[in-house]
Amino acid sequence: MLGMFSVRGWVHVGKLLHSCVGVGISTREGREGQCERVNGLFSQPTIYNVVDRHHALHMPEYDAQLLGSTIASTRITDRSVNPRDYPNGRGWLVSFELRITNIRDSPLRFGQTADTGQHLYPLHPQVELLIPPSLASSKSGSDEGMALEELINGNGAPRPSIGLRRLIAPHAGITAWATFVAPEWSRSLLSARPADLDLFRANDDSHYVGQIRLWK
Repeated sequence: MLGMFSVRGWVHVGKLLHSCVGVGISTREGREGQCERVNGLFSQPTIYNVVDRHHALHMPEYDAQLLGSTIASTRITDRSVNPRDYPNGRGWLVSFELRITNIRDSPLRFGQTADTGQHLYPLHPQVELLIPPSLASSKSGSDEGMALEELINGNGAPRPSIGLRRLIAPHAGITAWATFVAPEWSRSLLSARPADLDLFRANDDSHYVGQIRLWK
């Protein structure tokens, strides 16, 4: 999440991207655009491509547009989940409808999980939901939020799931849903700064993250 990290600039050969703080993307101004963050002196920088929720996100291989969202109470059956996050086995089923458009002149393979009914979560998530830290965690001195992976055809979730593998024709698009099981305490934070959807490149490049802000 952009607002939670210290940021330094990085120079690419033939291209200059400024730090996310330096261009006002991860500061109070909350500007849109591209920037870089470096976690360590010798680590490869991560490019962040950030837009507000009403604008299209232009990724290197595709465009993504947030069309809408739904939220409903859900029962948690996994006994391994933290009871503090899901008291009495309850949480929120949060779904986001996204339009994905292939901007290339060749077919785009989007999603990586086969629709076999055996996977609850994708092998490599295409989308993650980032939730700000709760008030309780902030008071305890923690500023860490929560990153949730998308579900594959969860019970009661709208379909199709965005993580399922499919081929998108050149300059064509699909509409699919990214669904998450969020903690009971998180509902008021789903539209609070700096909540967002993180989208990843189709080629699994972990050093490029597209973000659609849910709070702006």
